[in-house]
Formats: sequence, C-alpha cells, structure tokens
Amino acid sequence: MSEGLRSVPCSLCRRPILEGARKCKHCKGWQPEKSRTPRAAIMMFTTIASVFSVIVTSQESVVESAPPLTALAGDPAPASSSTAPTTAAPAPVLPERRPPATPPKKDWKARELRMGDVHPLDLCFSKTGQSLFVSADDATLREYRVDTGEIVHKATIPVKGSRIVCFAERYVALLNSDPAVTQVPVFDVTRWDRDPVLLEVGAGPTDLVEMNDGTVIVGGSKSHRLSRFALPSGRLLDDMTLPQAASQVFLLHTTAGHSLAALGALSHEGRPDGAWMDLFDPKESPFGATRRSIAIGRDPRAGSVTRAGSSLLFPDFAANTAKLVDVGEETRAHSVDVGQGPIAAFIMRDDLYGVTLNVTARTATTIDLPLLSSADKASVTTLMLPDEPRRGRLSEDRSLLFVSLGPAGEPARGRGVVVIGGEPPEILTSLETGIGVDTVAVAPDGARAAVATYFAKSITLIE
Repeated sequence: MSEGLRSVPCSLCRRPILEGARKCKHCKGWQPEKSRTPRAAIMMFTTIASVFSVIVTSQESVVESAPPLTALAGDPAPASSSTAPTTAAPAPVLPERRPPATPPKKDWKARELRMGDVHPLDLCFSKTGQSLFVSADDATLREYRVDTGEIVHKATIPVKGSRIVCFAERYVALLNSDPAVTQVPVFDVTRWDRDPVLLEVGAGPTDLVEMNDGTVIVGGSKSHRLSRFALPSGRLLDDMTLPQAASQVFLLHTTAGHSLAALGALSHEGRPDGAWMDLFDPKESPFGATRRSIAIGRDPRAGSVTRAGSSLLFPDFAANTAKLVDVGEETRAHSVDVGQGPIAAFIMRDDLYGVTLNVTARTATTIDLPLLSSADKASVTTLMLPDEPRRGRLSEDRSLLFVSLGPAGEPARGRGVVVIGGEPPEILTSLETGIGVDTVAVAPDGARAAVATYFAKSITLIE
C-alpha cells in the first residue's frame, strides 16, 4: 500500500479498501459519499471572520462618539460640535424644572390611635398640628392629642358628619349629603362649651368654601341652592338657585378680583347629562347678578384650584379626561386623556404638576400643567397603585399627596396608603393601615398625615 494511504473496511463486505475509494474492488459495491457540509461551514466561517477582523482593526472605535438622541419637546438645545463628546446623551427634561424641594424618599412610619367602640367618619388637623378633630358615627365631634392619643374634648352634633371642613383656623363644619339633612353644624373649637351654629344650606349639603376674610362662607347643596353666611353668627346673607346641584364650590381669582365657581352636573335616568361651572362675583348685589355658565363636560369629580387661584383642574369620570380651566383673563380650557375612571385631581409643586387618581385603572396620572396650558399638549406619566385609589389630600405646601386605597363602597373596606411626592411626582412609599381606610388629613407642616379606618375603629397616623 502506498505511503500516506490507509485502508478502511468496505461498507458492504467489510474487506479492506483504500480510504476514499468510491467502489469496492472485491464486491464491486459502491461506497456512500461523506458529507462535506462541516468542512464547507468551517471554510465559510473562517472567511467571514477574516474579513470582519480586517474591517475592525482598520477603523477607530466609535463607543464614545455615538450620535445624539432624537430631540424631544422640551429638550435643551444641542451642544456645540466643539464640545468634547460624553458617554451618554442627556435625558429629556421638562421646561423650567427645578431640583426637588424635598428628598426623593422618606422613612415614613405608621402608628395607630384607638377610638374605642365608635367608627371614625372624617378628620382634620388643628392649626398647630398637635390635635385631631374626628367625627364619629355616634354623632359626636372629638378632639384627640396626636402625641398621646388622649381624647380632650367631645361634643354631640345634630347629625352624623360624614365630611369635615376646617377653616379660619378655629371652625369645624360637619357635612352630611343625605337629602334629608338641611343643616350644617359649625363648631368654634376655641369654645367647646358652646353649641354649634347651624347653617341652613338646603337639602343635601355638598360643599363649603371660606371667603378671603374668614368671616364669610358659601355653601352648596343638592337642592341647587348656593348660600352665603356670616360667622360667627351663622346669619344667612344671600342665597340663589342654580340650574344644577352645586356639588363643588371654589374661590378663584380673576383680573377683576375674586370669583365664586360652582361646579355641578345634571343627570337623566341616573346617567350624567352634562356639567356646567357657574362663575360670578360674590360682592355684587343681588347675589349672583352677573352669573355666567360654562359647559365643561359630562361628569366632573373632585377638583383643585391652582396656587395662583386663576385656574381649576378637575377630572371628568365619564370621559376619562382631566380639564384645566383658566379664568384669569378669559375663560380657556385645556383637556388631556388620563387613566380610566378619574375620581379626583390635585395640583402640586407651585402649579407645575397635576395628578389624577384613576379608580378603574388603579393608577395615578401626572400631568405637566405648564406644557398643557401653553402648548395645549398632553404630557402625562402613569404611576401604578397597589389598589384602587379612594381619597387624596395634599400637604399645605403641595409637595406631598397622601392617597388612601380600597374599593368603592360605604363603608370603606380597603387598607393601605401611598405617599406621592418629588419632582416630577412619584410614589415615595406605601404603608399598611387598619381595615376600612377612607378619608385623609394632613398636618399644616406636612410632617404627618392621618387616615380614618372605619372597621378598625381607629386613626392611623403616618409620620
């Protein structure tokens, strides 16, 4: 056998034949041809690798000179070409944004204040933040010390106060929107020895707003009445009838001075049938003489006035939108889509951000208000919540929003609170509470909040 050649067995008769022979010289049988694919693949891979190596080694690395990101609305102007390249392009920023005024995270803690055998309905802090005023389902108003949980005052009221409104640093009003109720008791918490003043606002009291001097308040009701009262006497000064129930009342600022805004809706067979905002100067006589009505949607829910006082942000539950209505010089409205089922809107950070609570979507939507009002553009961010939002309350400086969680229904059956803050707003923390968390109150300094927990018969303090 020639040198360098070797024999292999025939695939048929197994007698030795030369390696690579196509036909056996003994049995004359044809031998199977071996696949050449592995060798071809190896040759192709080697060729591609060689070409790639030449290309890579012949060019300079481009890791530090990537092209900039596509400019978005509100981005800063691109840097000059002479500026040294950076490793990452700057993130888009909102126009005229400041550094956060508060730390992005806080170590919030919760503690419980027991109420005994009664269920809390609503609550608010005193002007010092050292006391809590709580309405209970035994038709009482109570004052608790925040630091000790001690009850220091208790008074019986004519009706259960399902909602508390604190104003003028000394008055606590208790509202019950039941159509059978026509009065609003107002307590002077500096004089617990006196009976409350009773305001005759009409059937189904809905809202109260303090006028700028603290001695006059305006109340709305389901009976379409809007009434103005003097304090501390409770004397009725004026009243008027609106085309729809005044479900919310706001004090706004226009170029001509203060204006009252009454927000309400009509319904047909239990369904929303249009909503209007009535604006008028409360100083004119007769009361509401120059009223003008503005159609604003279908089903407005709890709204918020800007710190400047010239605009109102409110959600439209039926349309899944939030609307910013500006009455500063001329009435202008800007609308933006938010999450499904918005039930409340809040304005934060010196009128920079709006936040809606969306019960169906279980989210909060943040809105860039300057961009919406100046360019009529939607700029929103969605924050996922652990459960359905129920109520919300802003701190006095509008830097923090406390949101109670739980499904709709009376009494409340949820548990938990989230704190939203920062710039732009984000969820800072989520805390456990007792069962039945509902209404929220925030101390004037924003250092603590409190929520009423119905089934736990307690107040959860968040500090």
